[in-house]
Amino acid sequence: MSDNPFLTTEKKKATGAVELVARPRVEWQIDPRTDVDFTGEVGLRQYSRRYGNFVTGRSDLQIRHRRNEYLTVAGRASYRRDLVSDALTDSIDFAIDPRSIRESVEGRGSVAWSPNATTTITGEGGWQRLRYPDSDLLETTKAYDFGVGVNKRLSEKLTVGVQGNHTSSRIVNGDNTSVNSLNLTATRRFATFWYGGAQVGVEWTRLRDPVTLSRESRARFNGSANLCYEPDGTSVCLRSALQSEVSGLGGLQREFSVGTAIRHRISEFGTIRSEVDYRRARLPGDGTPARVFRSAVGYEHRIGRNLYLTPNLAYLQRNRRANEKADAFVFSIGLSLRGAGE
Repeated sequence: MSDNPFLTTEKKKATGAVELVARPRVEWQIDPRTDVDFTGEVGLRQYSRRYGNFVTGRSDLQIRHRRNEYLTVAGRASYRRDLVSDALTDSIDFAIDPRSIRESVEGRGSVAWSPNATTTITGEGGWQRLRYPDSDLLETTKAYDFGVGVNKRLSEKLTVGVQGNHTSSRIVNGDNTSVNSLNLTATRRFATFWYGGAQVGVEWTRLRDPVTLSRESRARFNGSANLCYEPDGTSVCLRSALQSEVSGLGGLQREFSVGTAIRHRISEFGTIRSEVDYRRARLPGDGTPARVFRSAVGYEHRIGRNLYLTPNLAYLQRNRRANEKADAFVFSIGLSLRGAGE
């Protein structure tokens, strides 16, 4: 039930919905060195008024081959079809056109080589396509990226490294935008239950200014950080980032994001979870940053051997520009039957 499930600026009209979701998972060990993992989701949602029905889904196929103790190769292919209320803070694009459905297709490959016990050299590359059916504001975007990194474990608690990346994005029938970045990285375990990591560096962005129509190259700071506390039965993680992201509006957008996720098992049968996420970006040709915000709290209770009850409450908000705020409350209650292995 929600008073504005697509966060439109029209007069709010409460509506209910019924959704049926299937989430299969297959884990297959082809041989002692090769693993295949597939996870999927398909959902059918019918709203009681105004919005109609929708099909959503996700799929993720991963293959990992450990050639020997020095070399590991992996590949991944994924597909997602999301509604705004389900993935609001995944992308600033949802602040632009809340009625849009976001379809993404991605393929990635990686290789990790360890010449000795403390050093790992990694290479990774991928291709991505974002599509927004029926949207007049967001365009189909294709992007590719590749990067190389070196990590060195200095102690049992500290690992440092350096990483370089290149990302190129192109809107269909539009211009290319690209960014190169060079970052220093570090991960550290501070105590028994505390650990975190950081990445800081510089990115060089090449894009077209929508006002002057000239090509610009900029050097700017980028970085990310996370800090987690995980004793038995509890998980608390904070994260933040400032970097360029692939978008359906202009190819690449420089976005700031911050969020937290909390999970606490209160008993053998019940778990409480909470999330807060915020994302902001200054859009081309617009002086006011666009913003999206999501907060949610939920409870999961096992009422049978494989039967779970999951009530959830969320608050969503988007601001495309000044004086254009749209928000919504969403309440849901779910009943799920899960496989014995989960």
